Amino acid sequence: MKVLRLGVLIGSMFMAQLAVADAESEKAAESLFVSMKLEEVMVQSMSQMVDLQLQQNPALAPYKPVMLKFMSKYMSWERLKPEFLTIYSEAFTAQELREINDFYVTDTGQKSVQLMPTLMAQGGQIGAALVQENIGELQAMIKAEAERLAKLDESKN
Repeated sequence: MKVLRLGVLIGSMFMAQLAVADAESEKAAESLFVSMKLEEVMVQSMSQMVDLQLQQNPALAPYKPVMLKFMSKYMSWERLKPEFLTIYSEAFTAQELREINDFYVTDTGQKSVQLMPTLMAQGGQIGAALVQENIGELQAMIKAEAERLAKLDESKN
């Protein structure tokens, strides 16, 4: 019985330590988010993402306000922040988050925060252009796979 109590006590102490570590990590993650200006970056990125979609499909241009409304409803900072806190605090220790934050409060860190949405949009445009240049190959690959699956399905019947 004493061994069981000791085990429960040790387990409780361990779980209490994890809870403190999680709260500490979440606090460090929140500080990091402020330094990274994550809320502003997300709003800017969301707008750029919609613009990229419109470049790829100009027929959607009249629906830009609807797309932005949808994105702000489901991709708002208020909606995503709890999820981001969880993934950051699970991926990094509080100390690691503080170290990352130390970078983001530097001039270079702030420059990276400022440029990141633009760089990501440019990367997205490069990727979209490469897909568009090779869309025929993708369509042929999809057609071949559809035919293969259809033959496989026929052989089962």
